Amino acid sequence: MKLALLSDIHANLQALQACLDHAKKHGANRFAFLGDLVGYGGNPSEVMNLVMSHATQGAWVLKGNHDDMAVHPPLNPVSMGSSTASWTHGQLSNEQFTFLQQLPLTISHEHLFLVHASAHNPEKWRYVDNERAAAQCLSAAQEKQPQTKHVLVGHVHHQSLYY
Repeated sequence: MKLALLSDIHANLQALQACLDHAKKHGANRFAFLGDLVGYGGNPSEVMNLVMSHATQGAWVLKGNHDDMAVHPPLNPVSMGSSTASWTHGQLSNEQFTFLQQLPLTISHEHLFLVHASAHNPEKWRYVDNERAAAQCLSAAQEKQPQTKHVLVGHVHHQSLYY
């Protein structure tokens, strides 16, 4: 299995299409979307259609904090991300809304544990951006799934390419 990890798409259709094309060109035969499919960007509906299509073909898809905000827009936005949540919410079809609403916070597969933010209380959307947070994340994942060897996390907006 050659797994392509895509995270924090934030409704950027052109970037998603470029990343999917790149992954396929390099032999990816499995896809995992680690959350934040929507938020900020201008194409939430189109991104959702593309991700939902991949999900029907077996892709793993997780809920991120911006996906959650699009489902439950805050009444009093305090950031750019939360202020775009209401607009995003209004762009989604009922099917897309339901899809986002039902996404899991974590997925386990063999030795992999996938999560948008930290596996330690994933619903709190904590960043894994230092050694201590990474150790806490791994420990929490292994408590939930003892055979976990690798935790795959998004949320921090640090791009990486591995072949």
